[in-house]
Amino acid sequence: MYRPENWRVRHKLTAVVLFPGLLAAAMAVVSISHTIGDANDHRRFSEMARLQQPALDLVRALQDERDVTASFIRGRRKVVDTDPREQRAEVDTAVAAYRSAAAGIDTTDDPQLDTVLQDITRELRSLPALRTSVDRANLTQSSILANYTTAIRRLLDIGPALASRNGGDAAASHVRSLNALSRATENTSRVRASLNSVLTTRTFLVGQFPDFAGTVARQQESINQFMTTASTKQRSLYADTVKGAPVSTAHAIQERATEQAQSPRIDVDPAAWRRASSHKITLMREVEAEILADLVAVSSEAHASRESVALWSAAGMAAVFATTGWVITAVVRSLTRPLARLRMSALEVANERLPEALTRLRQADVDDLDGYRSTPTGVASDDEIGEVAEAFDAVQNAAVALIRDQAALRAHINGMFIHLSRRNQQRVGRLLTEIGDLEQHERDPDHLARLFRLDHLATQMLRTDESLLVLAGSDTGRIWEQPMPLADIMLAAGAEVEQYTRIDYRPLVTADMAADAVTDLVHLLAELMENATDFSGADTRVTVTCGMAPDRPSDLLVSIQDHGTGMAPEHLAAVNQRLASASSLDPSAGRSMGLIVVGRLAAKHGIHVHLVSGVQRGTTALVRIPASLLTARHDGAPATHEQCPPPADRPVSRSEPARLSSPGTDGDHVFPRGTPHSTDSAPAFSSPQEWLTQRRFAQRLHSGDTPAPCPLPPARSGSTPPDTEGHL
Repeated sequence: MYRPENWRVRHKLTAVVLFPGLLAAAMAVVSISHTIGDANDHRRFSEMARLQQPALDLVRALQDERDVTASFIRGRRKVVDTDPREQRAEVDTAVAAYRSAAAGIDTTDDPQLDTVLQDITRELRSLPALRTSVDRANLTQSSILANYTTAIRRLLDIGPALASRNGGDAAASHVRSLNALSRATENTSRVRASLNSVLTTRTFLVGQFPDFAGTVARQQESINQFMTTASTKQRSLYADTVKGAPVSTAHAIQERATEQAQSPRIDVDPAAWRRASSHKITLMREVEAEILADLVAVSSEAHASRESVALWSAAGMAAVFATTGWVITAVVRSLTRPLARLRMSALEVANERLPEALTRLRQADVDDLDGYRSTPTGVASDDEIGEVAEAFDAVQNAAVALIRDQAALRAHINGMFIHLSRRNQQRVGRLLTEIGDLEQHERDPDHLARLFRLDHLATQMLRTDESLLVLAGSDTGRIWEQPMPLADIMLAAGAEVEQYTRIDYRPLVTADMAADAVTDLVHLLAELMENATDFSGADTRVTVTCGMAPDRPSDLLVSIQDHGTGMAPEHLAAVNQRLASASSLDPSAGRSMGLIVVGRLAAKHGIHVHLVSGVQRGTTALVRIPASLLTARHDGAPATHEQCPPPADRPVSRSEPARLSSPGTDGDHVFPRGTPHSTDSAPAFSSPQEWLTQRRFAQRLHSGDTPAPCPLPPARSGSTPPDTEGHL
């Protein structure tokens, strides 16, 4: 059931598209994830670039505090213009701004940046203690300046951490240039602090000059590194900004201090140095701020670009999948809808239209097939499905043509049946007339017995012709114009049976049948009686009984019971099905033409025929006659009739004719559904002459003449059947 070849076409197409679609979707998700990750990297880079602004502001404030503190310590904390308290307030303001900016930075997935920020936080927390040491002179000058330098270096470590992030080539170039310039500015500030300390005493103390010379060397090295890493625009910016008289004055003072390092007194004005060096540092910070602004702009633009790319990639991928899904759905529907329409059309033709046409074909009247037309599938496409639909339409048209041909053949065969049956009816009728003439003039009993036998065979041939007419869907040609007692109908039917001497009658209810149902009911009962005698032993009897239906007293129920071997349940069910569907013919109906005839005659008048198994053995045919076919009823009355006159040219040889057995005390009895049987039953005919009288009555039924109301007087109770071997 779950094998792929058993899947529906829609499921197969979905599977064919689904797996590549899922793979493409997975690849698209990975690609979009990378794009989104790249956008997030640029976002974090932009946030860190914006963090550089408050960090560098804090660096500048700390640098100024360090320089002022150096002068304050060297001046023995007595020089009023070197009081660091004002500068400390600026540092505190910068610290607050930095902390506010750093609070919004997420360092969860960046251990390096987290370490840098934690180190900065730790250094800033130690700043109040450092200031206390400056005020109380608890530490040496070198130790105090080293602590300031360490805090500044921690803040400058944000630059290398930023350089390790993914921000694009342009942003990385700006980061390298900014880091180099920040180090150059820091070294220049350290040169200013160092020379400020020296100029406070106007001389280099022991070991102070090597530190100053090393600081100047690092300053020049960092400036050279900036020039190497900076772009042409940035170098031009530096050259155009960091120039002028104050810059030249600062360089000149540095050189003079170096030249006078061995002199007992350095001839340099400290205020002039502070003004010139501070102006140079300010110019360098302007370049630094310009580069930082460019970095923030480039990083923000890169972030916005990557975010836009991620957004458009996701939207584009969603649009692609939506379009692809729509196209796939349209293609799948273009395949499945014609297939579904073709399937529904095929099932409708197979399950409804063709069976309906075949049912009509099996019926006698097939004229309504002229209006039968094939229904096109309605699939209008040029692909293989459309070709299959065209082929199916062609097959359907061929089937319709075949049905019409079969219908025409059926009508032709029915016409042949009708024509041959009519001709044979005429010949058998003439034969019966000739036999009747011979019987009237024959006095030899042996010859008369043979004539009786010929008469009986001719009667059976006539009923066979009528059966062919029924099968062909035509009228039998027999006409009856007045109601007739049911007992007489039963006698007329028995007279047409070959082994009529084995039939016993026991009517419990007398009734008159409508004229238009008389001839067909005689034929129907004759077929059932014939069947009962043929399929039971020659030494058994067949009992025919009439009574009220137990479930509907307004109806009459005729029971024809034999004592044969009976029928298997499945065979009995098949026979009843054949009786119920006698309006249709199929190849298997050829072996049960009598049942077809019975079923059609019963369906014509609303009579229900059903076979049941006997209580002990044999089979019983139950014929339910609806109340609509009855013109009069005499429940419980004996079945007595006036004597019918025999033919004028053929006297009856017996003065005491046979009679129908009387119901006696059973007149009010209603026999149950099943196989009734009575030991009081008696044969209807006690001699061939009496049968001949009834046969003449039946012959008038065949010929359409209206006989006398009563064909036969009551039979004598206890009469015995004639010796058929001796007389017929």
